[in-house]
Amino acid sequence: MTERRALVELIFAGSLWGFGFVTTIWALRDFGPAELLIWRFIIALVVGGFFWALSLRQKGSPGFSKVHFLRENLLAAPAGFLLTGLLLPQTIGLQSTSASKSGFLTSLYVIFVPLFARVFLNRRVKIQLYFYAFLALFGAFLLTGSDLSSLNPGDLWTLLCAVLACVHILYIEKVSAQIRDSFLFNLLQTFYCLITIVPFLILGADLQEHKAGLLSWFSVGMLAIGSTVIAFTIQIRAQKVLDSTTASMMFLLESPFALLFGILFLKETLGWSQFFGALLILAAAALTVRSFSFSDSNKTPAQ
Repeated sequence: MTERRALVELIFAGSLWGFGFVTTIWALRDFGPAELLIWRFIIALVVGGFFWALSLRQKGSPGFSKVHFLRENLLAAPAGFLLTGLLLPQTIGLQSTSASKSGFLTSLYVIFVPLFARVFLNRRVKIQLYFYAFLALFGAFLLTGSDLSSLNPGDLWTLLCAVLACVHILYIEKVSAQIRDSFLFNLLQTFYCLITIVPFLILGADLQEHKAGLLSWFSVGMLAIGSTVIAFTIQIRAQKVLDSTTASMMFLLESPFALLFGILFLKETLGWSQFFGALLILAAAALTVRSFSFSDSNKTPAQ
């Protein structure tokens, strides 16, 4: 893959993730959060597994030993647990917050990455990054209504998602050089997502008999195939040829896409102060990825 193709593919992935905020809201009309995620992962596994098996058959001898498969498994397990950890609060949050607001609050992970890298990985962080972090948090304050008492539970769940997304990014960065098959890694990551979400479904009140509408099933299918199978595979592939600064900048596109699709399909609106807050978050995130780069061995982030 060339760098230009990786950039184009990440733009497409950003559009899929942005549309995913809308389809999640549609699906939540008939499904609970854990129930929605378990169907998302099941469909993604079935579809992804079919295409992976088909590709192996076409290639003949894949040259993929049991040792390689076991190593991909070991690498994918923590990624799957972390991915569920960020997707579940994001899905819960979309029950009470808008797609556009969720998209911009989720983008705060770009601010958290360098700060977490400083605290947990003892990496150098430029002093201006702390200013950018303050700028982003002020933007989040405006976006959520300029009043802490107006924070709804969905906003708080989405902020938790942003923190966990940061941890997922740092983990993917650490193991990306060892990933041999991006599609298989994403498939295994999805499998561990499914395992992780099952206890939440069993212990929660989501499991119920109902007939979901066509729009809800279409939304689950889009989340499974578009956001999970295609977009996450593109992310892992692209990170092999793009440095983290460039890739992180491309990930930010999911926020304006979420705003665009929220306006088009959900008739969402933002007040002027909220719109300014969204711009502050996007500007702070862009300035952050421009100023910060990981170590020379770096090759990756995530959603």
